[in-house]
Amino acid sequence: MNKFPRLLPLAARGIAAAGALACAAGTAQAITVFEQDVTTAIDRGIEWLANNGAFNNPSSAGDAHGLPMLALLEKRASGDPNDPPQGYDGASATDQGRLRTAAAYILDRVNETSFYAYRDGNFMFALSEYARTNGPDKSVLAPANADYQTIKEAMDALVDRTVAAQRQAPGYPNAIDQGYWCYNNAGCEDSSTTQFAAAGLAAAKAFYTSGKSGDGGAWADAGRVAAIDAALARARTAYELNAVQGSDYGVDAGQNCELMSASERGHGYRTGYRPSLQQTASGVYIQLFGGANVNTPNVQAYMEWLRNRYRWQNLDSMGNSWPNDSYWYYLWSSFKGMELMRNAGIAPDPGNIGPDELGTLPAAGAPACNQRQDRKLPASYAQVAAFGAGGVGTYGDYPAGQYFDYAHQIIGHQCWDGSLPVTGNDGRFNCNSAPGDWNAYSHQAYALLVLQRATGGACVDSDGDGVCDEDDNCPTTPNPNQEDADGDGVGDACDNCPQVPNPDQADSDQDGIGDACEQAPIPRCDVDGDGDIDKIDLSTISRARNKPADGPDDPRDSDGSGTITPNDVKTCIPQCTRPNCATQ
Repeated sequence: MNKFPRLLPLAARGIAAAGALACAAGTAQAITVFEQDVTTAIDRGIEWLANNGAFNNPSSAGDAHGLPMLALLEKRASGDPNDPPQGYDGASATDQGRLRTAAAYILDRVNETSFYAYRDGNFMFALSEYARTNGPDKSVLAPANADYQTIKEAMDALVDRTVAAQRQAPGYPNAIDQGYWCYNNAGCEDSSTTQFAAAGLAAAKAFYTSGKSGDGGAWADAGRVAAIDAALARARTAYELNAVQGSDYGVDAGQNCELMSASERGHGYRTGYRPSLQQTASGVYIQLFGGANVNTPNVQAYMEWLRNRYRWQNLDSMGNSWPNDSYWYYLWSSFKGMELMRNAGIAPDPGNIGPDELGTLPAAGAPACNQRQDRKLPASYAQVAAFGAGGVGTYGDYPAGQYFDYAHQIIGHQCWDGSLPVTGNDGRFNCNSAPGDWNAYSHQAYALLVLQRATGGACVDSDGDGVCDEDDNCPTTPNPNQEDADGDGVGDACDNCPQVPNPDQADSDQDGIGDACEQAPIPRCDVDGDGDIDKIDLSTISRARNKPADGPDDPRDSDGSGTITPNDVKTCIPQCTRPNCATQ
């Protein structure tokens, strides 16, 4: 079952109870000052949206409505990366009321509109996360209103018209022309609209594979999942075939940003345009949605382009043709693709670029645009004044990296004069020389979604086994049933010691057998004490099934449970050093 995705580290997946995933409980360890400031910024930002009608008057946000709703669903108890988003289940009574109002707007609005990439994409983000965290369906929201759809009906309509609007054969027989969405049809090869349509479909896939149901019955829909997969595969191909060199800076601007290496590639606003920051960033996650991963060659080409032009401050200092109004979406699009890779837990191959390398280049000057920015050093900064008076070094216990770069920049732009009640711009991210925005609601939501490490509820399934990477206990090895005999959160299909819990998968000698199997179990399994594990030992253990162990050092009790069980035999079988070790 595809649980609501979130940030348990790969080694710990499957250990936490599924019911905890929608609870916004605090973490056991103390959070840092920076994490606390991020938490405060999120709370203030949400209240700005609420005070400006984003939830109680959803039509005020209009086509951007799903973005504030998603930001409310992604609210969490602290800035700790392991704190789950609240979803609907974990929300306060006030926030649940806001979410019901927001969801009702979507259920009413979908059947009154036709395809529009920006709106339909963000509606799918929000509706998927709301539904998967047990948000009420039509029977609660509008039981007597025939104009409202159920969640399933609304999602089906959004998916069907989005898939139908994609450029695809036979209308576009050349592969290079397929895979994109335009604003409200298939009439152009537009990346700015494709990024919303593709991300919305990826969120809808998580909805259909969630194993849940609502007023319209079970949500599982293999046919629509197949249609989504085909559409996302076409989009991935488009970003592979139309990847180009250079940038939209221009060769005569004197910034060395035009071409930095023969292997880098990016994507522009439309095919034929030079690559831009925000469209190359979204090109990464579109390829991931289509089945690529961090080590796919074309993803690496995009990663190289982004690393060479890494930027957290603004867009137009790069000299490109895009106004700073696009800055807020750039932050989310460029963070989202990297976070999807982190959540997948797939390590970059040797020599490849991973998401945590952004903001770094060798000191000797691998080619780089001289407007490229290095990562911030947390210890070099005083506390942002809107949150406290801590001096330089206040944030020193927080790690450097993309998240700090973006989040620190964002909270520095939040308006706050400290007065109560909160009025005016308090909580909005447009102070202290903040870049401009296209739309106040979407701008606010993008800032919050970065602070919340949100991926839009998207399902990335790198091994194609029908389980989203964030939930997959073997993200690179197909295992649709998610078998995990030892319960350590690592699936049997990729566990280097499948019968002994070893969530860290330690393998000191790199022989493919985990240390947990090679070390502690061996003296325990050697029941007759002859120095090896053979059929005699295994049979002796098997005959003692269900008997209590003779003590903590009983060699028959290989897992140390205190009782001889079939699992003890299974634990010892991999250690057998003789032929024909199988036992009944």
